[in-house]
Amino acid sequence: MLPLIRRTDSHVHFFTSQDLRRVSGSLPYALPEPHSLTAYLDKLIDAGIAPTLLNNVHLSILPDSENVFASFAELKNLQAADPQRYGGVTLVGTIKAEPAYATHERLSHPQIVGARIVLHDAPPETVSNRQFSDQQWLAFYGRLQPHQHLHIHAKEAETNLRVLRQIPRAVRVVIDHLGTCHRERDITEPAYIALLAEARARGNVWFKGPGYRTCIQPEETARFVTQIISAVGADKIVLEATDAPHVGTDNKGVAYAELFDPHRAFNFVDAVALHVSQATRIPVGQLLRGTFGRLVS
Repeated sequence: MLPLIRRTDSHVHFFTSQDLRRVSGSLPYALPEPHSLTAYLDKLIDAGIAPTLLNNVHLSILPDSENVFASFAELKNLQAADPQRYGGVTLVGTIKAEPAYATHERLSHPQIVGARIVLHDAPPETVSNRQFSDQQWLAFYGRLQPHQHLHIHAKEAETNLRVLRQIPRAVRVVIDHLGTCHRERDITEPAYIALLAEARARGNVWFKGPGYRTCIQPEETARFVTQIISAVGADKIVLEATDAPHVGTDNKGVAYAELFDPHRAFNFVDAVALHVSQATRIPVGQLLRGTFGRLVS
């Protein structure tokens, strides 16, 4: 029997049909299919992949992150029932970054490693200068523990930049999708260059993959990763992620779910890392998983 391939998933969403019923009829598009932790683990393990460290990230369509806490209990039950199959899995979570929701009690859970701001395709001009730096938000940042981070998702580089500039400099920040979902603007986009410069000046900002929302072509995505490494450093990249269950579409309208499943998403980040490694001589393993364990510990 061949040994299992060990993988880290720094960004995945686990939720059930019960979670989805809470928002049924309130969305302008069809609900995704449920994506349970158990089904995800079984599919990968049966395919010869051993997930070791997983980050269940707040799902933007849900009003809270109770599904994240529920996944902790789900894994505990799996490990009690079959420790040989599931015992090697560590699960952490990133909850909704809303001052009223991200209370001291929720942030004090030992498996919570951060909180997530979700802005999707919000234009930069919709982010006001005090939107994320008023008294309530400052109190929330003060509740973050030293090992926790603030996670930002916005498709626009300038939107990410406007949020980042409002975050206290002591707070560790993780920016989704390599900082931009607009490959057509290239790595020379002024806002993107400014975002990387701000991240470099702060010294505690990471850029996270998997990167297919930037571009589904690994060699093109690799150019953005190489730019980040040049500007911010190789220790500020986290590539090994699936972003399962792959909702949304690429810029040609093709559903990501038709292009990716967790196995193919891992193949994608492997391909990106290989291109980057060839350009930078940085080992593939370091690019994939060299920083995530330190980031959440």
